[in-house]
Amino acid sequence: MVFLLMSSLLFGLANPLGALLVESEDALVFSFQFLAILTIVQLPFVIRNWREVIRFTFRKEFSLLLMSGFIGTFLYWCEFSSLQVGLPISHITFLALTVPAWTLLYEWARGRGTKWNINKWVLALIGSAILIAPNARGQFSVGYLLPIFTSLLTAAWLIYSKKSMEAGISPLVCSFFNDLFSLVGVFAFILMNRRMGSISFPENIGNIFLYSTLIGVLPNVLLFWGLKNTSVVSASTIIMLEPVMAGVLAVLINNDTLGVNFVLGSFCIMMSNLPDNFVFYIRKLGAASV
Repeated sequence: MVFLLMSSLLFGLANPLGALLVESEDALVFSFQFLAILTIVQLPFVIRNWREVIRFTFRKEFSLLLMSGFIGTFLYWCEFSSLQVGLPISHITFLALTVPAWTLLYEWARGRGTKWNINKWVLALIGSAILIAPNARGQFSVGYLLPIFTSLLTAAWLIYSKKSMEAGISPLVCSFFNDLFSLVGVFAFILMNRRMGSISFPENIGNIFLYSTLIGVLPNVLLFWGLKNTSVVSASTIIMLEPVMAGVLAVLINNDTLGVNFVLGSFCIMMSNLPDNFVFYIRKLGAASV
């Protein structure tokens, strides 16, 4: 649980700081640079675990890492692209908090949930719709849907990461191969789009390195450690602690203005993250105080 809390706080820095780094950069190219640094940073540690890597290579458990890497290819592209669509960073941050709703839908589809799973998912969708509603000038872009796809892909990535932990793969090895396979996928997209010439050595390599290490490697490894003893729904719900830091940073760093859409939309999403017995406990406390 402690590892998940620490991971959540670090993830809370991702959108505000990422928006400053991406700016007008090509999101696909930035994803490649980000993942390349993640892979390089983790490589020395994974080499030390070469016996585990050999043990899992070409076994059925390894297919879980391939699948999570495939998901990560689209996840990172959507995540960085969503920072450029024109939505306030504070809105994007709370849209990311619909991840628990998607995991609840997954659990319900597997027959492990109740009707509250669907209610929370619907509430999260309502909140999402409010946050991506046309701005004051009545403008709407299809790109506003990217943060929602990011949440859906994050939930899928979280599910397969949990399966990797259950298969006995260590957090560090899991994190490395998730990033490596995602890097391969992003590179394939760049090749298909014939944009090899756009890949260059970034001028702000130091900032990207720090961002990749503190916001990429560290929270991912902490997340994998936390997933070893926590259910996927509980883990995704802990992520709701993130907006406390991210919302404040979005306002301070990105000069976001919090309007009615933000208040209503974030309220719906926060409500969708509350435990099923939250209302019961509130009533119990109220009765006890009387």
